[in-house]
Amino acid sequence: MDLPLKKYLKHQILPMNGRLIKFVFLISTLFCSLSVVTAQESIYSEMNYPLMQKLVDAAKENYPKMKSYQRHIIMAKDNITKTKKSWFNFFSFSANYSPTNSISISNYVLTGYQFGIGVNFATLFQTPFAVKDAKNQLILASLDKEEYDLNLETTVKTLYIKYIQQIAVLKLQSKTEVDVEANYKQTKYKFEKGEESFETYNKALISLTEIKQNIISSEGNVLIAKYGLEEIIGKKLEEIR
Repeated sequence: MDLPLKKYLKHQILPMNGRLIKFVFLISTLFCSLSVVTAQESIYSEMNYPLMQKLVDAAKENYPKMKSYQRHIIMAKDNITKTKKSWFNFFSFSANYSPTNSISISNYVLTGYQFGIGVNFATLFQTPFAVKDAKNQLILASLDKEEYDLNLETTVKTLYIKYIQQIAVLKLQSKTEVDVEANYKQTKYKFEKGEESFETYNKALISLTEIKQNIISSEGNVLIAKYGLEEIIGKKLEEIR
């Protein structure tokens, strides 16, 4: 082959190799992207939004802290009613009965029943402020409950999502275990026949051990997430489904 032809092939092959590398890189990136999307879709497919709302409702009904806020509102309402009744303290009534003894008032002698009415002007000025303060206490108690409602709802949803994530991770690892175990069995068979090295067999065994350990860890994480969620909602998950 003459020199011009060699140069021509060299200039043609190198660009082709570059394009091939770029093509392989793009394909690899595409597969990685699809893998990520598939993983995300697997998480979203596990989401049960009606169930999540039921969990939020159960938490608002059963969680002790929520009951405490509800009691504060009831106490604030009762305080308003009690404060409004203090208007009756503006007047005071008195009665006296003297069947035999007489009472002299300004040269008048009174016998029998005597009634009196007193007026407390301090109550007249204090009661409106007391009623207003009681109403403000009710507003504050209501706002505290509303804030806790939002925090509790966010907490329940966060715990539910973490629970779903742990389930998705466990499923993914369980699928991986099938492939790893199949590879281990094949490698072991070849190793026993002398067709595979001990190093390769040992790596397959280590991979199998690691995936099984990961599954045990993931199972524990699922249970921990489940119990954490049940603590908030005050019921077993199975009772709400």
